[in-house]
Amino acid sequence: MHTLHNHIAQFVHITDEEFDLILSQAKKRTLKKNQLLLEAGELSSSDFFILDGCVKQYHLDQAGQEHVIQYGFTGWWIGDWYAIMNKTSSKYHIEAITVTQALQFSVDSLEMLYQQIPQLERYFRMIFQRGFAAQQLRILWLQMPLKERYLQFVEVYGYFERMLSQKEIASYLGTTRESLSRMKKDRSKP
Repeated sequence: MHTLHNHIAQFVHITDEEFDLILSQAKKRTLKKNQLLLEAGELSSSDFFILDGCVKQYHLDQAGQEHVIQYGFTGWWIGDWYAIMNKTSSKYHIEAITVTQALQFSVDSLEMLYQQIPQLERYFRMIFQRGFAAQQLRILWLQMPLKERYLQFVEVYGYFERMLSQKEIASYLGTTRESLSRMKKDRSKP
């Protein structure tokens, strides 16, 4: 089964014909490692489904320091919904960490699909609720000491750890690579 069809089927039932209509509205994107799917400053009007690979969404501060907001792995959606809803340019970059295949859906296409496939709107409500809950959890993590943040990250996302560099994990945890390495080294001491 197609990766997107499989993901949708975890939440709602759609027919093969409805799935074909969904796919007809998608633009397939292939990204090389380090290629941008979205660049800060661009008007954001699309949501992306990751078919294969891994991307990161991040903000660069005035000092050029990268702050990872979220990752998008195979079977995940990613986009800048604040910019989409407010019809503003994005404050985030979305960059491929690995070679990545993604489907791009314009907001207009999604709105049309919601009208024609009511179950799709329910599906998106469910995944947005899960995404919102994950962001709430991350806010709690950022208030914890680094060791606890890291342990929570490993418990929830440990299976992705091998795909990410220490710098990327540290950025997501709101610390530096050096602090993360030091904490891991101290943790491994008897």
